[in-house]
Amino acid sequence: PRASAREGLPNGGGRALRRRFSPRAVRPLEIRDRSLSLGFWGVRGRGRRPRLSPTLNALNANPVFLILRRSVKMFDYYIIVFLLVMTIVLLIGNVYLVVEWQHTDDKNQAYAPKALVIFGLLLIEITLLLLPLDVQNSNGQVGCSQGWNNGCGGLDMTLAWSIMYCTIAVMSVIVYPYAIFYYEADDGMDPSKSPACSAASYTFLSLVVALVTTVCMFQFLATTEIPVETYSADIFDFQDVAVTASCIGDVVTCTMTASDDLTAASSYETSSDTLNLNVSFPVYLMALMAFVGYWFFVLFGGIGLAALPIDLILGYVYRPKRIDQKRFREEEKGIKKRSQDLIEIGQLLKKERTEFARAGHSMWERRKRRQKDTITVNKFKQMVFILEQDYEQLKMSYANHKNFNPLVPYAMLLFGVISAILSLLWMLQIILFLLVDPPTTSFLNEYFAWYDKWFPLFGIISVCIFTFYLMACVVKGCFKFGVRCFCIELHPMKRNGTYMNSFLFNVGLLLICSLPVVHFATEAFADYAADTDVHNIFNVQVRYLIFFNEFFGNQVFVYMLLILALLSALYLLYKPKDAPASASKMKEILKRNAEYSRL
Repeated sequence: PRASAREGLPNGGGRALRRRFSPRAVRPLEIRDRSLSLGFWGVRGRGRRPRLSPTLNALNANPVFLILRRSVKMFDYYIIVFLLVMTIVLLIGNVYLVVEWQHTDDKNQAYAPKALVIFGLLLIEITLLLLPLDVQNSNGQVGCSQGWNNGCGGLDMTLAWSIMYCTIAVMSVIVYPYAIFYYEADDGMDPSKSPACSAASYTFLSLVVALVTTVCMFQFLATTEIPVETYSADIFDFQDVAVTASCIGDVVTCTMTASDDLTAASSYETSSDTLNLNVSFPVYLMALMAFVGYWFFVLFGGIGLAALPIDLILGYVYRPKRIDQKRFREEEKGIKKRSQDLIEIGQLLKKERTEFARAGHSMWERRKRRQKDTITVNKFKQMVFILEQDYEQLKMSYANHKNFNPLVPYAMLLFGVISAILSLLWMLQIILFLLVDPPTTSFLNEYFAWYDKWFPLFGIISVCIFTFYLMACVVKGCFKFGVRCFCIELHPMKRNGTYMNSFLFNVGLLLICSLPVVHFATEAFADYAADTDVHNIFNVQVRYLIFFNEFFGNQVFVYMLLILALLSALYLLYKPKDAPASASKMKEILKRNAEYSRL
């Protein structure tokens, strides 16, 4: 008899069978049901240093085993307790964040969007926590999602990932777009249209586009082409494995020793092939959502990796310093001049919009004008924001100097140094582990694995720190991009000064980016997350999907993220401070637009 094992190997190659081996597979393995989970394709280290897993198709094809395999799992109560405690703690933290950072105009009102923001933040946090939870649930064992290994945790993480991603898809495509469109609809361009109708129409349009795109792509591109390599050898070459009836009937009792190596057998055969499988709809939805979110994550996350530490350190460098009355009066005159310019610009903007609305232009002309006004309005908001910041700092330097906490700049310096270290570690992880083939070192994976050996909680906390830091970089990068480029609307987050539309926009952005962050962390920490359900989903099924393979398989987004981070660091070191837009140019643009509106 000959025992065969297959595994998806991106680069072709393999070394050894896993220690657990099933002599039940005494013939070449066959995929009888192509809809089965791919959990038995155990790619380790993104396929760069793979270990061959015994693919127990004989068991997976057994209907009785398929029915009973969920019931034999061990139910880990400590995991449930951990989930409940973390959910309560995060919920309290989210409520505190909304209460403390909301604008004074939104107090004691707008309860529906506040609840939506709190739920969205909780959804993001739970999604990021699922990665270390998946690692603890698998416990470094293979076969967890197939049910034949009782050494795993009792949680169905594949189901958990599917539920979370489908929920985020609904929130990102329907709920949050409607809430954002509703708060952004009242712009004065079309007073006859209600915000609710405008938000409903835009949401319906985005929903139709999303559904048509998803259904069409799933219908024609839902095939994953996994490169596999087959190794075959005589089972009697392993002299220390007793081939008995009980061994053949029980996979657990058939255990190989550490010295057993399939490629060290006296004779073995190898062949390469491609396994074509159709993925399920939840898995394809994960791939599509991660693909869409990657464009936002790469742009804003790349900028944020450089902007977050630099801005925190600059907060210490340009901290408020006590000035005398003469200096205060001089600075105050400049603030007043800028305020007068902004008042004049605001009046010109309002007048231009009113005249354009009265002219009776067509819907197409109104839409075209709204697109042109976007950059002008964003520049105006940027000038207002920077003016408010400069005025607050001026007051802290003279009138309110006694109320200023001198420890705040030093705290910003401390967090700036920590952020710089985290950004540097992320870049090193990308270069040393993701882009070098084969990886020179596991780097952070070794650090997480070391913690898991003696105190797993520290490993969980470390993974959470790195993933949550990426989300903070996304928010910072989006804000920095809006301040410098004016292509998107500015949504700053300020203590006691954040409007609900800014909350909704930033939380919606984080929802979209949480999906690629999980995918990116799964690849970056592939050794740490080996044998987990999310690893088998992203690094096996999603990685080799038609169309997506061109991006995920070739590390396109990883290169883009690294390049943007390095370019942003150079640019921000050259121009560290945010400068307001030119008031004189703004006035000229608005005057030209007013003349055009009269035509």
